[in-house]
Amino acid sequence: MSAVIKTTTPFALDIVLFQALINLGHEPKNVTVKNIRDFQGINGVECGDIATNRVDYNGHQHFRKQGELWVLRHDSDQYNARVLGSKHYKKVAEFLSELEQEYVYEYEHYLAELAELEKKEIEEQRKARVEATRQQAIAKAQAQGYSVKEKHINGKVQLICVRHI
Repeated sequence: MSAVIKTTTPFALDIVLFQALINLGHEPKNVTVKNIRDFQGINGVECGDIATNRVDYNGHQHFRKQGELWVLRHDSDQYNARVLGSKHYKKVAEFLSELEQEYVYEYEHYLAELAELEKKEIEEQRKARVEATRQQAIAKAQAQGYSVKEKHINGKVQLICVRHI
């Protein structure tokens, strides 16, 4: 038997979900061809699922991608439910509520990392444009017979072109 429990935050990004599960101590593992036998049971775990250390009557509770979202698959009766390596089992609704809060936190962290990467990329592009412009100005000046000296003033490059007659 299974149940559907809705959360207000959809679990859309696997890396964020994975990190949130790690932070909560649920030891997520990607199910692969090599380790699928570790999760066998009547729960129908498939390659590509994210298994947790939460176990119920059907076996390991796991997340499966359905469309764009990751959905928890579990036994709704929670018969024989436990967390491997721990005596503390939270009901699925409580678990998902806690996971949702951690997911939102990790998602914000993920967005901050993306923004930082984008900021670095923009800065790298700016530096490349400045260097290309500098090289172009030097080449043009030398083609016209100037000798070029460079000065760095307050983080800016100043080119001094001198022609001897």
